[in-house]
Amino acid sequence: MKKIIFLFLSLGFCLCFSQAKETVVNPSKENNTTEERKQAEYPGGINVFMREVSQKIDIKRIKGGPGQVRASAKFSVNTQGVIEKISITGSNEKVNKEIERVMKSMTTRWTPGEYKGSPAEIFYTLPFIVNFE
Repeated sequence: MKKIIFLFLSLGFCLCFSQAKETVVNPSKENNTTEERKQAEYPGGINVFMREVSQKIDIKRIKGGPGQVRASAKFSVNTQGVIEKISITGSNEKVNKEIERVMKSMTTRWTPGEYKGSPAEIFYTLPFIVNFE
């Protein structure tokens, strides 16, 4: 008898003190659509941009031994479609300066990116690998 009473009491306590999971709905977010972001686009795509930059890099201006040099270019495309805020990081300073020179010389305008339907500045980070033979 004591076991049955203990069982009922245990089940009763579990039901009384168990936590219920409540779902709170925020009415201010119900009707909003997701934030729409559109990346800036180079005519022909990012692969065409990378190809054009790599073709303009003058290896003769850079002196280096055999092997690979890696660099990373961070830049922004402003609301007019122009590249600005160029920052190159890598182990070889001459390679960094050459990549920066080439990126500054690019005259083709990008299609500006958008945020919530308005033109916006978009940042990109692209890797570069220069092979010396």
